[in-house]
Amino acid sequence: MSEFWSNNDRGYRLRLWVDQVSQDAVANTSQVRFQLAILNTAATFASYSCSAFIDFDGGRRLKWSGSPNVTNRNSTIMLIDEIVVVNHGNGGEKTFGFMARFTGGGGYSPNTLEIGGNSFTLTTIPRGSSVSVSDGFIGNQVDITIDRKLAGATHTLRYAWGNKQGKIADNVGTSFKWTIPADFANDIPDATTGRCTIYVDTYVDGKLIQTQSTTLTASVVTNNIKPSFTGFTLTDTNPTTQRIIPEPTHFVSIMSLVKVAFNGAQAKNGATIAGYYAEIVGASNSVSTNGGVFREVAVNKDTQMTLRGRVQDSRGIWSDWKEVKITFLFYFSPTLKFEVARSGSKSDTLTIKRFAKIAPLSVNGVQKNTMKLTFTTTKVGTSNVVADNGSAGGEWSSISEFKASNANLGKEYPADTSFIVTGKLEDRFSHSKFQATVPTDKIIVTYDQQGVGIGKYRENGALDVNGLIYSGSKTIQHHKLTEVRGAAIIEYNNTNLDDYRTTGFFSIMSTMKNYPISKPKPTEQVGLLEVIEGLGGIHQSLTTGSGRFFKRTLTQNTVGNWVEFVQANQPVVKKEIPIGFDVKANVVRLGNLVTFSLIRGIHSAVEGEHRELNEKIPNGFKPCVQTHLVVNKNNFNEHKGCAVWHLEPDGSMYFSNQSSENAVYTGTVTYITEDEYPSIEDN
Repeated sequence: MSEFWSNNDRGYRLRLWVDQVSQDAVANTSQVRFQLAILNTAATFASYSCSAFIDFDGGRRLKWSGSPNVTNRNSTIMLIDEIVVVNHGNGGEKTFGFMARFTGGGGYSPNTLEIGGNSFTLTTIPRGSSVSVSDGFIGNQVDITIDRKLAGATHTLRYAWGNKQGKIADNVGTSFKWTIPADFANDIPDATTGRCTIYVDTYVDGKLIQTQSTTLTASVVTNNIKPSFTGFTLTDTNPTTQRIIPEPTHFVSIMSLVKVAFNGAQAKNGATIAGYYAEIVGASNSVSTNGGVFREVAVNKDTQMTLRGRVQDSRGIWSDWKEVKITFLFYFSPTLKFEVARSGSKSDTLTIKRFAKIAPLSVNGVQKNTMKLTFTTTKVGTSNVVADNGSAGGEWSSISEFKASNANLGKEYPADTSFIVTGKLEDRFSHSKFQATVPTDKIIVTYDQQGVGIGKYRENGALDVNGLIYSGSKTIQHHKLTEVRGAAIIEYNNTNLDDYRTTGFFSIMSTMKNYPISKPKPTEQVGLLEVIEGLGGIHQSLTTGSGRFFKRTLTQNTVGNWVEFVQANQPVVKKEIPIGFDVKANVVRLGNLVTFSLIRGIHSAVEGEHRELNEKIPNGFKPCVQTHLVVNKNNFNEHKGCAVWHLEPDGSMYFSNQSSENAVYTGTVTYITEDEYPSIEDN
């Protein structure tokens, strides 16, 4: 029940009660009770002709007329009390407007009392059926359940899916089994699910009374719409290995770079191919593009491996794996070693005992690599290289190894001459070399006009000995420590000090790699290197032309850092330097300590905060970290504040000052430097 009031006139007011009494679901109506009364306070009247009415529901009216006796104070006189039937809309809903008015008869009665501008909403009568459905899979059946509100109602089921709309069924009672159309998948090429709206239209006696809806999530059956591809095309992107090993499933370790292309990739039901993935199983080696190239693969023997891959569609669905077996052939650089011995009646034939091996790279029992062995000879003491085409050399397509195999060089090599024999072993990728020296034929003593040969023919010098020389039952050292005249050895072939590992004395230049001084002075650009082999490694000592001394130790696997040794009684080095604004300072170096002292004077430096100065701290005196020289400023007996020089490790200086008035400047700071020691002549 709802209550409504009119305006107040002379103490009179109208009161209206509106109440929903009952409802008829079949008739789609409600019974509504209207009660209109007039109320007074102190004013009264009687025997006047009055009228009243209630208008409602778009033109319907309840009327009253009469001569009421309102003779008592604070009384209530009922004018209208009626129950009416109100029709609802097809959907069972109803809201209606209403107003009420009382017109008096003059005298002491009220003039006009009015209730207006109101509405009343009735309880909605359930008419249309509701619908529910569980989520399902495209192409599969789902159960649609209808909750019927009115007996005898029938239903039409409809769907909306993206831009598609259609009818599911007519004259449906309370349930229906619906197969979600398979072509729905075509409308979601980039997703695995979509939202479908199911509508239920409720009809009573052939008349549509209401439509309600629900949604379901329709998913693709991933196993039914997986993308697919036909296989792989594998290509070796190294043209050399591809030419030698054209087989599409065989590759060379380290050398081959395998490119994988996916053939015949297709997506289903409107999707597109969006991703690729392939891997060499167990090798932590994969690609994620069509035409991707794997990293090189290293094996220590011929190894068969599995390459597998799959494709992905725009929905994120992966295809089934496809696999192919591939073989990586073990490859190693050619290895060569040989021994040379004289043979024949004149000892002028050189017999080579060969130890040679290449990687055979065999595919289906067929060797794809070739072995080529060539020899050259050089007479000791000359530079003339002569090719030898004897049976010791050759080229073989079915042989990959010689184990102590003897063969002769083709030329004659006189027994009284020593030769250097150089062998070169090649395969189709790389090569290696080996050298051996063949001395003259073993004899006790020979001599000619230039000298004597011991254990060989004389070839060099006045005394040419093949073997150790003893003096006083002790072996004379045969290792070259210096030049013949005793000067340090100069070897122009070496450019890296790390390569000096043989005992000796060497003249070296600062341009060589790993020289201990990065920016040597002219007196430091040449040096003497002393190398001594010992049980603890290779010990190197280096003395520059200026007398600086460095040491380090090398082993087979490590290279130590250079350590400089300085004399205990280093000289004091002093220098006067400008530091800006006509101010000067003394810098004093002793060991790794520098004292930076401003020369006392009257100055008027500009104001500023961290201003960069043009002046620089010279080499040999720069601080190892940022340092600050705090300078006191005095005028007679009055302190005028401080100025600060900021000293940087690169030699630059910055200046901060609070005021520019004249004052006496004094200040000193001491710090550590890592600069090379300055020479006294630099002062």
